[in-house]
Amino acid sequence: MFDSIKGMADVMKLMGQAGKIKENMAQAQERARNRTAVGESGAGMVKVTANGIGEIVAVDIDPEVLKDAETVGPLLVSAINTALFKSKEVLMEETKTAMGGIDLPPGMLG
Repeated sequence: MFDSIKGMADVMKLMGQAGKIKENMAQAQERARNRTAVGESGAGMVKVTANGIGEIVAVDIDPEVLKDAETVGPLLVSAINTALFKSKEVLMEETKTAMGGIDLPPGMLG
């Protein structure tokens, strides 16, 4: 299962830090919840805001876009996908920050 004794020692060390990791991750998630990421499409005519944990918190659509029903859907989908992608980046950033004080085995956070 483990490639080496060192690998097993790294896992044992990580298990010993489980409480601190859990606390740090909860704090990271709360910080991410309070941050936002905006996705835009149609040259900013459609804007979608998500928080750092992937919840859509606002949608802003220029009234001009609403005049063309066929355009609204694709613009909205594009803005949502961009906002959610950026939201994942926010969460990853907060996770890396939270884990910075914990000695993780190399490569654990990418």
